[in-house]
Amino acid sequence: MTKLPEPITTPPTEEELTSRVEKIRAKMDEKNYDYYVSFDPVNIYYLTNFANLVHERPFILIIPKKGTVRIVCPLLETSHVKARARLPLDYKIYYEFPAPKGENWFDIYRAEIEDSASVAVESAMPVGIYNRTPGKIVVDDIIDDVRLVKTKYEIGRTVHGCQIISEGHEKLLEITRPGAMEITVYGETVRAMMGKALGEIPEANLIVTRFLAAVWPPSISHDPHRIPKPFMPMEEGGPQVSIIGGQVDGYGVEIERTFFLGKVPENAKKPFDTMIEARSLAYELAVPGARFSDIDKKVRKIVIDAGYEDYILHRTGHGMGITGHEAPFLAIGDDREIVPDMIISVEPGIYIEGQGGFRHSDTVLITETGNVKLTSAPETMDELTIPL
Repeated sequence: MTKLPEPITTPPTEEELTSRVEKIRAKMDEKNYDYYVSFDPVNIYYLTNFANLVHERPFILIIPKKGTVRIVCPLLETSHVKARARLPLDYKIYYEFPAPKGENWFDIYRAEIEDSASVAVESAMPVGIYNRTPGKIVVDDIIDDVRLVKTKYEIGRTVHGCQIISEGHEKLLEITRPGAMEITVYGETVRAMMGKALGEIPEANLIVTRFLAAVWPPSISHDPHRIPKPFMPMEEGGPQVSIIGGQVDGYGVEIERTFFLGKVPENAKKPFDTMIEARSLAYELAVPGARFSDIDKKVRKIVIDAGYEDYILHRTGHGMGITGHEAPFLAIGDDREIVPDMIISVEPGIYIEGQGGFRHSDTVLITETGNVKLTSAPETMDELTIPL
């Protein structure tokens, strides 16, 4: 078994963040961009370690080809940015919004970019900022591309997050019994995970530290994105589907399992075994050099050949990073190749109305020769059939 990287709980260094900016600048040089502009709070966090909730006062990060990265930010938030940001920044401060003519954020912003400049912006940029951006504008998600492959620091942070949610899942299985309320499962499991996270990262940023813990009982587990009602009771039998997701001081992780309380319905055995077979193939195929689209096609074929084509609702998996859902995607529409140090989920699923859902999910690191699960929980039907 591949040894897991060591967990990391410390904030990123200036060198770590500077290296991310330099990767963006390398791509800017390739495409002859003078500036790259980011508004997306996720991308700003990725580059600076500053997490924000944007209302009517925008934060705008301007990356020039050379020199210090600039941030347009409101006076109200400047000390907040300085307290969290670990990348050197040149602050371009506006007082308030709305403001008198010449003092609005867009007045400050426009003065930072020449009208003749070549400016790349992310596709997530709001049209209101796009329309105020000077220069010759190109939409290009450079930051998303840089985020595809993780640094050793990011991997260590993800390992730590996976330790927390793996313990959380163990807690969830302990307390999930017929009649227990969804709110109890959620409350006790999230409390345990949050307590561990804050105990190990006392200065964690609560804007990017959150947890979800829930069980979809068999009456709704065929509908994977339905939100369970808080006082929904757990049911005997199965398939139950657990979902534990988290963002641990800015690093997204997840673990999910199909399990049974007391007994396994006879009609659950074949779809469970098919899901396990599809999942095993996904792990076999998820190696450097493989195409994500090819993996999804081959994994889907396992499910289709077993007679469950009509019960496939989603792709085989997705990328993980500073969020719980991001590129790349183990999907028939993603033709990119796998490379080492990507982090993905593996979670092919089967969903049969009137019977239930079947899905395991883990957070997985791509290695030089294959992959390794960073999360851990029981996997077999015997292990996941809980005696009452």
